[in-house]
Amino acid sequence: MRTARLGSGAAATRAAIEALCAQPLEPEVIVQEVAERIGRVVPHDTAAWMRTDPETLLPTHALTLGLPDADSVAAAKARGEFVDHDFNRFLDLDRSGRTVATLTAATGGDLTRSDRHQAVYAPRGLHDELRLLARSATSTWALACLVRAADAPPFSAEETRYLAGIARHVGDGLRAALIRTARPAHTAETARTADPGAGPGMLVLDEQGRIEAATAEATRWLDRLPRSGPGETPLPVAMVALQAQSGHTGRPARVRVRLADGGWLLVHADILVAGASGPPRVAVMLELAAPAELLPVLFALHGLTDRERQVTGLLLAGHGTDDVARQLHVSRHTVRDHIKATFGKVGVSSRAELTATLAGA
Repeated sequence: MRTARLGSGAAATRAAIEALCAQPLEPEVIVQEVAERIGRVVPHDTAAWMRTDPETLLPTHALTLGLPDADSVAAAKARGEFVDHDFNRFLDLDRSGRTVATLTAATGGDLTRSDRHQAVYAPRGLHDELRLLARSATSTWALACLVRAADAPPFSAEETRYLAGIARHVGDGLRAALIRTARPAHTAETARTADPGAGPGMLVLDEQGRIEAATAEATRWLDRLPRSGPGETPLPVAMVALQAQSGHTGRPARVRVRLADGGWLLVHADILVAGASGPPRVAVMLELAAPAELLPVLFALHGLTDRERQVTGLLLAGHGTDDVARQLHVSRHTVRDHIKATFGKVGVSSRAELTATLAGA
């Protein structure tokens, strides 16, 4: 079996990506540029890059390259993430803290052991898959699948190590880009200015993820979500519906989507109670993300630990130091240490500033 080697200019490309991710660029620009540069030194035939909600790991935006039937491929792989127990599921990789993994390595070279390979890749003449998680401050900000054709060698250990080194820079760049625009007061005002009458809307999806019905408000929100085709269900809507249908991943069926105008949309779903007319449907709600709904994203953006998030949540709810200590069964000194660490990460010096930054007060 042939062994793949890094293309020429690998070191220069890595330096260029590191420099790119340090610039104040929009997230979509970072993803596009990184995807193109990686393709020059780690050849692959198809790719999908997805920005994610750090709390749920559900994709919010996607860039697909070299996939003539990208929609059907994405749908098949997405369903596998929720209903199958296949190799290298993104949720499993995220829980383990891994940033890069290949299907060949995971299956011991026998790709027929993977349902994803048999159902999605083999019928399209594709072979090995490399998965990448762009992590920063313990959270994942983007996912990528790079896939090679059957006549190409599997991804090598050298290529895997190379991309693992790049993944951190991509995560840092995306996190920094979102920090610049994620303050609740700014995003709420931006969204209201763009659409002063925007209110909650509801969609009803069938078992295949197709939109059966929509309120007028939901239609207005749909027009502001990215789509790759006129009849396609937007990616965030499809993902929360699948999450609601699965019900066993341990993560909520919701995502916060950064809109083109800088606002944030909350998309969340639940199963409708089945009636006599047919199988259960999924209800998807779309509404302006309130400051409280943005907190999981903001906590992740600022790299707060689990305990720091607990302390900060109680502070934002109006609890004093003594009350926080009692509720968390720790000392007042420990609470003060967590508060000091949180102030440093968020870049504030008082509780009032912390509330203004994280809760939009």
